[in-house]
Amino acid sequence: MACAGVVDAAALKAALDGCAAADSFNHKTFFKACGMSSKSAEEVKKAFLIIDQDNSGFIEEEELKLFLQNFSASARALTDKETQAFLAAGDSDGDGKIGIEEFAMLVTGNTGKITAVDSSLGRIICTLHSKETREIEMAVAGVLKDAEVAAALDGCKEPGTFDHKKFLKACGMSGQSAEEIKKAFKIIDQDNSGFIEEEELKLFLQNFKAGARALTDNETKTFLKAVDSDGDGKIGADEFAAMVKA
Repeated sequence: MACAGVVDAAALKAALDGCAAADSFNHKTFFKACGMSSKSAEEVKKAFLIIDQDNSGFIEEEELKLFLQNFSASARALTDKETQAFLAAGDSDGDGKIGIEEFAMLVTGNTGKITAVDSSLGRIICTLHSKETREIEMAVAGVLKDAEVAAALDGCKEPGTFDHKKFLKACGMSGQSAEEIKKAFKIIDQDNSGFIEEEELKLFLQNFKAGARALTDNETKTFLKAVDSDGDGKIGADEFAAMVKA
């Protein structure tokens, strides 16, 4: 699920509005405003697993740049200055990335709150790549072969070259089970509305790799028109499954 699923919608909107302008993001202000800083250790862990889109066990700079989009698909990317400041604040061991302990400390702002996370940290890291334990918190790429995903993304890296049928076949998604397709739908449906709307479709490729390009407006509209069989302007679970298997 998207990080938005663990915070109050009104509080989240206020937090996002508060950093809508470039270079106005402050992680402490944001976490407090959206309510993340008071969440349970389990919810903080879930957020970490979502933001760690490549399942590496760390949040790298390119994932941090797209941090706000884990809360709203249409949110802006952080500026380079904001991203580097955010990373510097969270990277306590200086390895250039943020681990789960560092993330918990960053969110809570209090080392005393990290005990619950620490107690199960080994299990989290050991199971990080397990589909059964990650369930729908895993990135879509977690059910596919890395090489196939890379090839599929390379095939549409230039604006205007995305074709959903070619992409889904190339990445191996069309050969997945109904259950895996259902999981993918729930990930792409970032606001948990039960539908994939146009703004979520625009960021479709970023569910496969953090830092992947957004679809152009033309690609997004073509994609939506091809899949939206009932003409309601959004894609339901059945329409998504039919698209993947087509």
